[in-house]
Amino acid sequence: MTIDYERFARVITRSIEIADEPNADAIVVAVFKETLADAAAAYLAAEAAVSTAMSAFAKENREALDALASLDTPYRVARAAVLAMLPGTKLPDTLKSQPTDTDQLKAIAQLLDLIDDHVGKEWADVLLAGEFGTKASQTTTELSESIAANKALSKARSDRAAAYGPTYEKYLRFKQVVRNVYGPGSKQYRRIHLRASPGASAPEAEETGT
Repeated sequence: MTIDYERFARVITRSIEIADEPNADAIVVAVFKETLADAAAAYLAAEAAVSTAMSAFAKENREALDALASLDTPYRVARAAVLAMLPGTKLPDTLKSQPTDTDQLKAIAQLLDLIDDHVGKEWADVLLAGEFGTKASQTTTELSESIAANKALSKARSDRAAAYGPTYEKYLRFKQVVRNVYGPGSKQYRRIHLRASPGASAPEAEETGT
C-alpha cells in the first residue's frame, strides 16, 4: 500500500492549526503539545526536505541528460578513433546503451583514461583538445552532481518514512481527543479525519477556510 505522504503532511498542518485556534479547547491544546507537536514539526521538516531534494535532483538530472546528449556524437567519434588506433580495445558501444548513470560515468572515464595514456601522440592530443575532451569533463561533472542529488533524495525519502510511523500514531491519539471534545461532525474533526487507511487516506473534508 502506497502512503500518501503529502496528504498526510496537510493533515498534520491542519492539526497544528486546530491546536492554534484562538478559542481552542484547553485539553486539545495540552494533548497536542504533549503528544503531536514535536513529531509534527519533525515530519513537516522531513516532508519539506523531500520537496527540496526533488527539485534539486530534477535540476541536476536535467543538466546531466543535456550534457549526455551533447556528448553522444563526440563520444562515438572518440571511441571510433581509439578502436582504429588500438584494435581489440573493449569499450561500450554508446553512452545510451549503459543501464545507469554510474555506468555512463564509468564509460566516459574509461575512454578518457585510454586517451590520456597516449598523450603526446597526435590522435590522442587532437581528441583531448577537441569537442570530446571538453564535453567529457563537463559531462562527468554533471553526472556526478546528478548522482549525488539522487542519493540525497533517497536519504530524504528514507528520513520522511522513518518520521511517518511515530507521527501517525501520535496523530491518531490527538484526533481521538479532537473527536471527543468537538464531536464527530465538527469542522475541526472533519478537517483531520482520514476516511481510509493512511496509505490511501484522504481527509473527509478539504480545507475551505470557513
